[in-house]
Amino acid sequence: MAGKREQQMKEITERLEQGVKELFTSERYTEYLKTMSQFHNYSFNNTMLIAMQRPDATLVAGFLSD
Repeated sequence: MAGKREQQMKEITERLEQGVKELFTSERYTEYLKTMSQFHNYSFNNTMLIAMQRPDATLVAGFLSD
């Protein structure tokens, strides 16, 4: 039983490592890093929203309502 658990953990670890490798070498990650470099003063969540909604954005302004 311990051998089966160790095998499962090894498989999970290998899948996780492969997923992380794919993430960091993907084009989407490169686009995200570009957005982060332009909007480094924004929170992670706001930067993600900018990257998802308008990856080509160069300027973001706040919105004030009356």
